[in-house]
Amino acid sequence: MDKKTFIKRFDFCNKSEILPIYDKINLAKKTNNTVYTSIFYTPNVWKTLEGLKEEIGLNICSCGIFEDAERKLIAFSKFDVRNYPIKLMEIKCKSKFAKLQHKDYLGALMTLGLKREKFGDLILKEDKQCYLAVCEDISDYIEMNLNSVGKSSCKVNVLDISSAEIPLYNFKTSVLNVSSLRIDCLVSSLCNISRNKSQEMIKRGKVLLDYLPETRKDKSIEDNCIITVRGCGKFKIVGETGWTGSGRCKLLIKKFS
Repeated sequence: MDKKTFIKRFDFCNKSEILPIYDKINLAKKTNNTVYTSIFYTPNVWKTLEGLKEEIGLNICSCGIFEDAERKLIAFSKFDVRNYPIKLMEIKCKSKFAKLQHKDYLGALMTLGLKREKFGDLILKEDKQCYLAVCEDISDYIEMNLNSVGKSSCKVNVLDISSAEIPLYNFKTSVLNVSSLRIDCLVSSLCNISRNKSQEMIKRGKVLLDYLPETRKDKSIEDNCIITVRGCGKFKIVGETGWTGSGRCKLLIKKFS
């Protein structure tokens, strides 16, 4: 696939973001070695890449450590990919009184001067413990320099992925009965609002599909996509589970908590 065609497939990204990926693909082909991205990508990028592997002629795989991970490193190889340059880290806060949220842990990491793309998903257990996937090249830096989250001191550990119990996302799972797989219909049901209201939110750019604003109210939704509705939450559309007697589709939904 030539460069111009490749870039067109990612018209939702800046050219400067996509060219390094194209270079890594060519490097993997030239050297016959497995080549990894050095940053984590959101689903709109790694899903698109995985769909292009036959045209590119390489195995294209991604990993974010956690099941249901959204942000992932990507590997390009002619062979099976097993090991990724990722570390699993655990942050334990020592304060008995601090009530920490996702944004507090994220803020503490960003304060170290790190780019958001250098680490993947963060999963909180209670409010005193956070697990995160990070690029291997910054794990030592985080371990040595992250001393506090908010006003609470903390301890950072690097866990062995092969033996550690990998935490799961805290989802609220439900089954939604919908008359259509159009995004306006789903947003209406997910947020318990009228169809007109959902269409207005889509028009105003308040609905994201796999991290990108989706302004087409009749866009058909596919399995395993992520819908984010500003002010209502983030939802993973797992897929169909059947049909009701009245012909409505049953969808399994996971809401991020």
